[in-house]
Amino acid sequence: MTERTMNLGRCLAIDTSTSAMTVAILENGNMLGEVSSYAERNHSIGLLPHIQDLLASLHLKPKDLQSVAVGQGPGSYTGVRIAASVAKTFAWSLGLDLIGVSSLEAMALGGAMKEQSATGNGPTWVVPLMDGRRKQAFTAVYAYEGASPLTANGELGANWQEVLPDGIRVIGSWTEQIVKQAASFSQGQRPHEILLVGETDGFKDELEQFARAWDGVVRILSYGIEAEYIGRLAYPRLAKGEKADVHTFVPNYTRLPEAEANLLAGIKTKKGDN
Repeated sequence: MTERTMNLGRCLAIDTSTSAMTVAILENGNMLGEVSSYAERNHSIGLLPHIQDLLASLHLKPKDLQSVAVGQGPGSYTGVRIAASVAKTFAWSLGLDLIGVSSLEAMALGGAMKEQSATGNGPTWVVPLMDGRRKQAFTAVYAYEGASPLTANGELGANWQEVLPDGIRVIGSWTEQIVKQAASFSQGQRPHEILLVGETDGFKDELEQFARAWDGVVRILSYGIEAEYIGRLAYPRLAKGEKADVHTFVPNYTRLPEAEANLLAGIKTKKGDN
């Protein structure tokens, strides 16, 4: 840990962007505890009790926190809104530093830590997948080189980077794009393996086709976000003095909620009929 990281204190990390509801507390980058639930449930009812239970188990009170990190999406519209609202309330009422972290990046980092492998000739690409319905996925591509994306003391490695930014994409054309993108790199820069993590079960056929199309190693891991990795992504930014404005902070919805999208589509249709 850097000297500044060691003095950042305790961080509450939360994410409800998927069916997972996960809460962790880290101190100076080291995890103290985590509570996660991966069954479908009402996050708006369960999130605060999760936080209270975790604090109590660690013999801590809300006033013992120094910052709050939240998965700001993309993901479920309702889910990311719930986590953001709770995080903003904690930050405003307790005077905590607030920082938003990509839920997709946390999913990618956590999945990579679960599926570490021996180093190869080139980087590992990590592709997080959140089910966006109708064969669409919230997704991105991240990469790292070496045996692990984290250093021996748990800090985010300098070689962890974004390859393709997050967005919502049709899974079939998305996997084709990844194959073309990966193949465009020269030897040594091409990924020696591609790891697809997250809500993979709904894309079984497409991912099997992807594995046949790519001539390198492909691994598929069903994985739910863990708040630990929200916190691990937040600490390097907190160490640089980054923080969000509590009043203007908004989630990364990526797309409109379905009801609003349908409403706008109806308005456009009516205008076109005139």
